[in-house]
Amino acid sequence: MNWLERFVFLGIVLAAGVVTLIALSASGVVHLPFLPSRSTEESDDEPPVARPPPPPLPDEEGGLLAELRREGDFGNGGGARGPGSSPGAAALPGQDGPVGGDAPPGTPAEGGPSEGADGPAGGSRARDPIVDQLKKTVDLKDPGQLLAFLIATFTPRGTKLGPEDLGLLLEGLAAQTDFGVRNLLFSHLERLGGEEAVRGVLGFIGQEQNPQAVARGLQALGVMADDAAVFGLVDFLGDTPNARLRDVAFQSLLATRSGAGTDDLIALLASTADPSVRRYSLAALSQLGGERGASAVLSYAASSDPEERAIGLKSLRDLSNPAAVPALSDALAQGGAPDFRTEVIRALGRTRQPAAVTPILRSATSDPLPAVRLEAIRAVAGLGGTGAVPTLSSIAAQDQHPGVRKAAERAIQLIERREAARPR
Repeated sequence: MNWLERFVFLGIVLAAGVVTLIALSASGVVHLPFLPSRSTEESDDEPPVARPPPPPLPDEEGGLLAELRREGDFGNGGGARGPGSSPGAAALPGQDGPVGGDAPPGTPAEGGPSEGADGPAGGSRARDPIVDQLKKTVDLKDPGQLLAFLIATFTPRGTKLGPEDLGLLLEGLAAQTDFGVRNLLFSHLERLGGEEAVRGVLGFIGQEQNPQAVARGLQALGVMADDAAVFGLVDFLGDTPNARLRDVAFQSLLATRSGAGTDDLIALLASTADPSVRRYSLAALSQLGGERGASAVLSYAASSDPEERAIGLKSLRDLSNPAAVPALSDALAQGGAPDFRTEVIRALGRTRQPAAVTPILRSATSDPLPAVRLEAIRAVAGLGGTGAVPTLSSIAAQDQHPGVRKAAERAIQLIERREAARPR
């Protein structure tokens, strides 16, 4: 092999190695510090909204829905808007991914009711004698001993520890600075749950100076999902000056899937002048607040103040809660600017509720702007139901705009073909 062949061979090997490293980095197996991670690309200015994408609309036959979406630009009301991005939780400095790292072996992927070795936490279960033996000898200030104790008492179904061990876990949090040990302590607390555990984590968060440890505590509150945890997360959201930690508190609040903090979020919205806190509060209300949360979002979206209006419209684009249908219907009946009416129609469509069809059809027949009427027809086509066909037929025959008439015809075909394909 001459020098040229050796040079070519080495070049091929190096190129293959670089491609392999990049692929492993993209999959999360390794981290290359010179490549940007997802967390470093996210903006601190906008709350990352963790919302599910709207259900896909059937379009198997003839591309009818695609044709509806390609109807002409009518102006004076805004065209179709693509779905917004949903960035994940931002990582804190010194981390390569979401705060908290990997869960220990056997840790369930999501939070919920904690379970011990023999049954659900809080129920009657036999105390494992090895727990008390290990507890007598463990030195909370020795990270190696404490880590061994925590691993020995963790099971694939949760934790072997009980409420009587809560003090040991909280003392361990205060005594340790090693993040790996603290992470496992929080995992035990998440599975143990209960009001006392929540109060202990809140106390730790209030005193801790390390932002990484505070962020892990916030995540633990999101997993425990107790009402006290929800209230604590809302308070932290409004009080912290740290934008990264505010983002983690917001994500943890969404993880609780609880509307218990609705009143506190509305009060926070009324009392704060911080635009960032307002954005996060409205984003949380749009996803967790039900009808009252939707009313708060709609109030901002219809505001005459340009800043409030912009924040409200952005949160309205994230609203899909079925409980919001009455508030959305009332708002649509009261009118408003074209972009406001358009976003309300889209939000009604995202609820996927039959009760949303009537107010949308009302806009499809009476709104003065063709662009808004077209948006209503799209929403009805997505919701479906043969009950909308008579009104759509009337629009197809009588609307003054040819694009709207054509869209109504296509919507009828789409609904009828979907009904015909439905199993009987």
